Amino acid sequence: MSRLAGVADRETSLKRARLWLACGVAMPFLYAATLLLAGLLHPGYSHFAQAPSELGAAGVRFSRVFNTGMVATAVATIAGGFGLALGLRQLGAGALLAVMTGGSMALLGISLAMAGLFPLPSPLHHGFGLTLAGLLTPLLGALAWRRIGGAGAFPGVLMLAFIACMALLAINLGAGGLIARTNAGLWPRALAVVCFPSIGLLCWRTACHLVPGAPAAPPA
Repeated sequence: MSRLAGVADRETSLKRARLWLACGVAMPFLYAATLLLAGLLHPGYSHFAQAPSELGAAGVRFSRVFNTGMVATAVATIAGGFGLALGLRQLGAGALLAVMTGGSMALLGISLAMAGLFPLPSPLHHGFGLTLAGLLTPLLGALAWRRIGGAGAFPGVLMLAFIACMALLAINLGAGGLIARTNAGLWPRALAVVCFPSIGLLCWRTACHLVPGAPAAPPA
């Protein structure tokens, strides 16, 4: 009887993890839709030259569209972080690495929530730099999947995404002198284009391997 109860509990845990991971898969799409819709409501706005946060700044018309979208994206990101922590542990990545991977994604979600809840020029808008934690998610995900095994080239793809994120972060911080007034919006978007889809891909790959009825991984 206790064995059947344990199996039922694990199936429930898998379903919960898959649901949360589905939110993580949706995260990059929600973010892109938020930028596109908010941009369409602001004729003359340049995605190439202006920062994304300008769409939600205090006093800007239709700023609630951007800020609401950011909060929705944040909720999906935080849920995806919980899904990664639970799912990677179920697959055998080990408790510490699973929690670190999911936690880094959840911290990114908190930063996105603060961006929506505290529009510019609020000093809280940038979320204490917690976005940087999200840049580590591809790296931690790669390490987790290398430990799980059987992932083929997938950990390498995540590592390449992490390296690209670090290069784009350096550019956003001023390296190379590539940022100018005419392209100030390009570089943060480029960073998001690499980081967010790679995290969504990590959530999707993890969800695909959480198969109901499969034996549980040995505890690490």
